[in-house]
Amino acid sequence: MVVVSIVKTNGNVEAGVKKAVELAGDIDIDSGETVLIKPNLSCAKPSGSGIVTSVEVISAMVKLVKDIGGKPIVGDLPIAGWDPQETYKITGVKKAVEKAGGQFVDFSKDETVTIQIPDAVKLRSVKLVRTALTADAIISLPVFKAHFFTGLTLCIKNLKGLTLQDQRTKMHVLGLYDPIIDLFSAIKNKVVFGLIDGTVGCESIRPSGPYYGPTEGKPIKLDTVIAGKDIVAVDSVAAVTAGIKPKSMKLLKIAYERGLGEIEDIEVRGERVKPLKLKQTLFGRIMGGLNSLWTSKIANPVTHPLVKRLFGPQVQSLRSVEKELEEVVPSKIVLVGECDSCGICVESCGIGNIKLGKKGPIIGEKCLVCLICVEACPKSALAVKRVEEVSA
Repeated sequence: MVVVSIVKTNGNVEAGVKKAVELAGDIDIDSGETVLIKPNLSCAKPSGSGIVTSVEVISAMVKLVKDIGGKPIVGDLPIAGWDPQETYKITGVKKAVEKAGGQFVDFSKDETVTIQIPDAVKLRSVKLVRTALTADAIISLPVFKAHFFTGLTLCIKNLKGLTLQDQRTKMHVLGLYDPIIDLFSAIKNKVVFGLIDGTVGCESIRPSGPYYGPTEGKPIKLDTVIAGKDIVAVDSVAAVTAGIKPKSMKLLKIAYERGLGEIEDIEVRGERVKPLKLKQTLFGRIMGGLNSLWTSKIANPVTHPLVKRLFGPQVQSLRSVEKELEEVVPSKIVLVGECDSCGICVESCGIGNIKLGKKGPIIGEKCLVCLICVEACPKSALAVKRVEEVSA
């Protein structure tokens, strides 16, 4: 049985976060490991608005990771249409992180890596910020708010912020739900903890801003944080708290069916779950219907022009995205040169998929083909090859 904690902050956010983590069984990281704390910084809205993760919660997590012995780094990239620098300034995140003893990473200036996702249902490849792959562990730190497509946007959906802005529109047009779970499946081994910032949540979310992203809503003071090691379970408890059955949320249902987390067998510690119905706007429900039409193969050619006008020029048609993914060439990392068993490739693999054998590195079946081990090898002994070339 997995454990999820619910804690009231009662005006002391740092103490509340610490208690929630302790009740949930602490965070499984080793001393010296780099831990990427990923908040929701979707747009240039102030801390405490319920739209972005509170800097108090971010600072508390930075201090906690540092006390455990980890090296806390914090990063996120806003949704399309919002300027990253303006977002970082208005939220106050950079200053807060550095004051707490962590390092802030500007994802808009980070290197990018395109990875392939084994056994993906829809998203066969995706471009991620390099920091997401080089970090030893990831903590998802979303804010508790409603969403007009997914019902709620919590720990799982928060991981979408590790991709570039143009990748997110591709995920939307591919159906959103399966692509997000595809992404989660690719980095699940890194995601060691999730904590939902419910100090101030947000309901009645509606589209606004440079493009029609979910950036306006009614703030609702909850003074609560929800935490746990299994982010599917954490999101499930949050769903119940919001008056939503976990199985009725497609993201949670798909994650559970694909064996990525628990939605039923959960031990809740701390406060009791007290359902609070988050309100949805009429326009939000209309947008949800529009999303269904946009992702339909039959309707997309008709709805795409409208969606492009609403959500910006970066939006692609379903056919163009599918064609791009069809062109992804299945590849594998192979040994092509002399190996001196230095072990650098083993250390560089963010998912622990490489072991040293007698003749050199052994690449496991979970390879994402992110190429980090190829780049890290000091003797250029590793290379990427097409599957048919490997088999020949």
